[in-house]
Amino acid sequence: MNLSLQEKQRLREVSDRKEDLKNYLYRQGVSKAPDGRDIEKLSLFALEHVAITVKSNLAKVTKKQNE
Repeated sequence: MNLSLQEKQRLREVSDRKEDLKNYLYRQGVSKAPDGRDIEKLSLFALEHVAITVKSNLAKVTKKQNE
């Protein structure tokens, strides 16, 4: 399998982003998606969605605490 340099870089960037998102979610105490799937098995798209949901929920809690 001969991948071009650009393809290798893209794959590396996707892998790095997935790891960053998983680390963020673990720091927030999340190990499973809302549908019960383990975050280790999620696609980049699904990880982004879960992270956005977590950030949104944290913002809502913070807003309520500041009222």
